Amino acid sequence: VAAAHCPGATARSVVEAALSLAKDGTRDAIEAVCAEAERHDDFESALRPLREAVAPFDTVGPEYRAPSLGARRPSRLHAIEELPVALGMLLVGDEDYRHTVLGSVNYGRDCDSIATMSGALVGALRGAGAVPAEWSDEVARASKLDLHAPAASLADVTREVFTLDQGRRARHEAAFSAIAGL
Repeated sequence: VAAAHCPGATARSVVEAALSLAKDGTRDAIEAVCAEAERHDDFESALRPLREAVAPFDTVGPEYRAPSLGARRPSRLHAIEELPVALGMLLVGDEDYRHTVLGSVNYGRDCDSIATMSGALVGALRGAGAVPAEWSDEVARASKLDLHAPAASLADVTREVFTLDQGRRARHEAAFSAIAGL
């Protein structure tokens, strides 16, 4: 999500950032799923191919409700499918919130986690306006939550931290200049 907030970020740059940090089976799974995802522009045609791409790396196995013995255990050869599939759906959805999230939900398995991740990425890339208003309005109504107040509070905290960091940096530079005789 941090990579998606960078100026000029794209779905592809987000995938590249994930690949730069991922290791072993997780990296291989992301590469395989995203290579397959780039061949699709419609989530319905991508559902089965993305599952097939991640299957060799998946610890859960083909039956999500009857996981294998190694399910969700750390492994250098395997990966938990949610992140690779979320990144794949981000590519399939071409940064369109509705298309990306609907693809993630229709994937099945741990689709709520996949949709949360892919939706967060599109939101970070495109902003709050990318989220269909009828969706966010219904979530707010059904959960009886104000979805905007926490975001405003986080933005305020971010600005405060940034201002404090600027002050610390200025004091550090002044101290260094005084010590170095600059």
